[in-house]
Amino acid sequence: MDFPIREICYASSIFWIAGSLQGLTGFGFNLLSIPAMVLWFPAQVVVPGVLMSYLPLGTGQFIQLRRDVDWKVLGMIVGSAIVGMPLGAFVLRDTDAEVMKRAIGLAMVVLAIVLQLRPGNPFRHDALTCGGVGMFSGFLSSSIGVSGPPIVLFGLKQRWPQAMMRATLLTCFLCTSTLSLCVLWAVGVLTLESLQFVLWGAPGLILGFLTATYLRARVHQVAVFRWISIGMVMAGGLAAAIF
Repeated sequence: MDFPIREICYASSIFWIAGSLQGLTGFGFNLLSIPAMVLWFPAQVVVPGVLMSYLPLGTGQFIQLRRDVDWKVLGMIVGSAIVGMPLGAFVLRDTDAEVMKRAIGLAMVVLAIVLQLRPGNPFRHDALTCGGVGMFSGFLSSSIGVSGPPIVLFGLKQRWPQAMMRATLLTCFLCTSTLSLCVLWAVGVLTLESLQFVLWGAPGLILGFLTATYLRARVHQVAVFRWISIGMVMAGGLAAAIF
């Protein structure tokens, strides 16, 4: 297996930045890394590769934050996400790589903008909405590799406490990434190329986990990092859509 230095440096750098911001804000790893990665690699390699890459990072962060997880909310979202995953996997498999790159870029820009919306008052009866959010997130997870924005918006609207929201989001992404990989494998999208891509980005994943752990103990105002994440997502999405 080849280990070209440019690809290793590029993938590791993106994963380092994305992993660091994910650990602080509770979301953003896939949202930030995928538009940057599809500039260099085919979407059909990037999406399952990023999902695989998130597993060790998400597992480590889950172990650290598991006490704050809302298991009832997690179960409703993940259970309904399974319904939307097969359609997303077929979209990824059957769409031309160049078309998929531009679609992912545009989707990232739209999702970044949506994340800035004011969610309004909480839902009084949120079970049905939670199911819809989960299904849409499942579709996004297996098609473009990003399940977070609908869940983030839902959490903001329901005014989840910060610690609970961060821990539940991290765990939810871990679950949806694992399930999406199973679906992608079933439809033939998960290949050895994606595994090679994971190995190229592994050094950055380790650095991202360590950086997030260091910063989380010292940084209490994460709003500035959230804006940095959104700005980088927008820039990466526009670049993927245009170039």
